[in-house]
Amino acid sequence: MVTEAGYRRRGYSRACLEALLGWFAARGVRKIDLRASAEGEPLYRSLGFVATSGPTMRLTLPPAD
Repeated sequence: MVTEAGYRRRGYSRACLEALLGWFAARGVRKIDLRASAEGEPLYRSLGFVATSGPTMRLTLPPAD
């Protein structure tokens, strides 16, 4: 995900990612891996992603109700 410099820090990436995570959760996806830039890592961490071995971060979602 990339946000043009003039539109950063407005919550657009967070909104898109939260919608995508909801979409995944609704379909039963439990693990999501990504590669984060140093600039993007704080956003992903704030959403629950944790570092794994190597450059990948992972989020494990709870089971759907």
